[in-house]
Amino acid sequence: MTKGWKRARMRRAEHVEGRLSCLRWTCETASVRRELLLLFLALGACRAPSTAPRLTPLDFDALPGPRTFSAEATLEARWAGPLKAAHDAGQRGAFKGVDGVDIAYLIHRVPSPKAAVVLVTGRTEPIRKYAELLDDLNRAGFSTYAMDHRGQGASGRMLPNPQKGYVGSFDDYVTDLHTFVTTVVKAETNVKVLLVAHSMGGAVGLLTVDAYPDDFAAVVASSPMLEINTGAFPAPIAGTLGAAACGASDGSAYAIGSGDFREEADFSKSTVTSSEPRFWWKRQLFDDSPELRMGGLTWRWLCESLTGSSNAEQAGRFSSTPTLILQAGKDTIVKPGGQQRYCAAAPRCQLSRLDDAKHENYAERDELRNVAVERTLKFFEWAVTQ
Repeated sequence: MTKGWKRARMRRAEHVEGRLSCLRWTCETASVRRELLLLFLALGACRAPSTAPRLTPLDFDALPGPRTFSAEATLEARWAGPLKAAHDAGQRGAFKGVDGVDIAYLIHRVPSPKAAVVLVTGRTEPIRKYAELLDDLNRAGFSTYAMDHRGQGASGRMLPNPQKGYVGSFDDYVTDLHTFVTTVVKAETNVKVLLVAHSMGGAVGLLTVDAYPDDFAAVVASSPMLEINTGAFPAPIAGTLGAAACGASDGSAYAIGSGDFREEADFSKSTVTSSEPRFWWKRQLFDDSPELRMGGLTWRWLCESLTGSSNAEQAGRFSSTPTLILQAGKDTIVKPGGQQRYCAAAPRCQLSRLDDAKHENYAERDELRNVAVERTLKFFEWAVTQ
């Protein structure tokens, strides 16, 4: 058992300690093997699903709006001027995450904020890629607290090759986010704390809601990674291959088909956005800041993420946190089934589908992105009043 898995199981065991009393009498006389079996059964047997009343779906069209948001036609010019200046004016900092890894963050405060919005990105994405969304949130009256996951962005890398997508335990992402919320965000503000998270960050966020239900008053998850599209390899086969590679080594080698950063050179082949200006803008970000580049995934990341995403999906029935899932109708990175099952089981979840969007709702062409941002803001403003 790896150090990461030991730590993950220890922490999860702490969270369910109070729920295991119904099986304690068996633990006093059972063998070690039987105790472990009962412990895992107890996770489902003794943990009651949420009894929160089901959320009445918001009618976004009936709520006040619309607003004017960041426009793709002027993005390049604004980035050369006021948008980049405003982004770079934020307060940068870092804290020590699990195993002492430096976790970078960026804060943009507004006067008398409606709430504090924590932003966590998807795999490979740096905070800077969300300059538009952060600006939209700030102009709508929300202070923002953005965090780079370990192993990417401006946060510490854990392997000699800094481009490898690696994590020792998916649980480390969760612990890092909880530490950020408790030691940075809530340490300086007494307003409600909300979460907006994309893709991998969505899975991390929903696991954090499960482990630490008091961290966030509401969550918006964009294309959350609750069921990974493993391509030519069905998920069970991908999991078996990953487990074999992780069991035979430390899992730090690139998985099949992965390698160092590759420049996206053909917009017509983009799997994440149909906005050509935002496609080229993202490419320019990595040209200007090559230290932010990330390559493909390692076997360890694959092992951990298949488990982490599955655990996140199954956590829905225990959640009482108001949650909005933005589902991209043309997503080929993650599958929709996990998102639908999570939301069907979570009594306070609403799923909103953007039929023509690819994976990155907040980086889509304006007619799609505006809907995603507007629904995010309306959901947050509703949550602030609850």
